[in-house]
Amino acid sequence: MMSRPEEHINPALPRLRVFPDERALAREGAALFAGHIRELIERQGHASVILAGGGSPRHLYEEAGKLLALWPPSLREKIFLVPGDERMVGPEDPQSNSRMIRETLLSHAGLPETAFERMRGEASSPEGEALRYEHLLLERFGKTGLHVPAFDWAFLGVGEDGHTASLFPGSSPTDEHRHLVLSVPPSGGRLPRLTLGYRLLSHTHRIVFVCPGEKKKEILREILKDLKSCPVQELLTLSMENGHHPEFWIDQAAFDPGFGRLMVGGEGLGEETRKTH
Repeated sequence: MMSRPEEHINPALPRLRVFPDERALAREGAALFAGHIRELIERQGHASVILAGGGSPRHLYEEAGKLLALWPPSLREKIFLVPGDERMVGPEDPQSNSRMIRETLLSHAGLPETAFERMRGEASSPEGEALRYEHLLLERFGKTGLHVPAFDWAFLGVGEDGHTASLFPGSSPTDEHRHLVLSVPPSGGRLPRLTLGYRLLSHTHRIVFVCPGEKKKEILREILKDLKSCPVQELLTLSMENGHHPEFWIDQAAFDPGFGRLMVGGEGLGEETRKTH
């Protein structure tokens, strides 16, 4: 059973949830996610979710899929899922984020094909695909180019250089020129990519950065204690300016005792972290 300590939320800071280990993060985080999404569907009739790629959320998606599989089809079909970014590769390529999402969350949940709108990494023109995907999202949300769709939930990652989605150091919200979906050119051996932009991501009602493991401790310390200038910091600022409250879900391996003075958490907090408050 998940612990539920009393929370004292500082609206000027993100929330931190510390789980005992990566397995607990996947299991308990999946339950938090599934419960919230079900509440949204029952209240508003639908729920929209942005999904990170990479390895960090893989087990979380598998656990969430198992929980969603228990729902009646009438509820599952009300979920709309999109990737936060994609490499310019085909959907069966091992580097495809859409493939990872399909093999974990979608397959475990038994979600219909219509639940997930992938970016076409095999497209010949990244710029053209970014424009097509942006128009698709605007149409899906019934918005015009001047209005930003507001997703209900986003799982995002944190790279060791402070990037998130495919928003890398050196990128800036001021470079987007009102675009919601961006093409990212190849650089330093990195494949060209597509990514949701700062403006679209920052309008998401609930952003969760999933960052387990010892290798995430240093960049988390730089972002959360040193306020390192990087894409994650940019997105945190924009999200909070929009009235939202981003969260970091980490495990004890990624935890620094100094985080306890900066942030508070809720369900899933480890014993060590609770003692710091």
